[in-house]
Amino acid sequence: MPSDETRRLLKLFGVAVTTLEDAVRDEAAADQVARSAAEARARLDEVAALIERLEKESR
Repeated sequence: MPSDETRRLLKLFGVAVTTLEDAVRDEAAADQVARSAAEARARLDEVAALIERLEKESR
């Protein structure tokens, strides 16, 4: 069963990606799209780190 940390991280990642999609769809200013993309990438990096940590724990 996923931990609260995992749920929180995935929720934040989903929100960041949705915010980016909205910015692109709404043709927001380039700086807003860039900020949204940076946030989504940062959250993706956190998800990747979680995956790596879980893999190490399984060994």
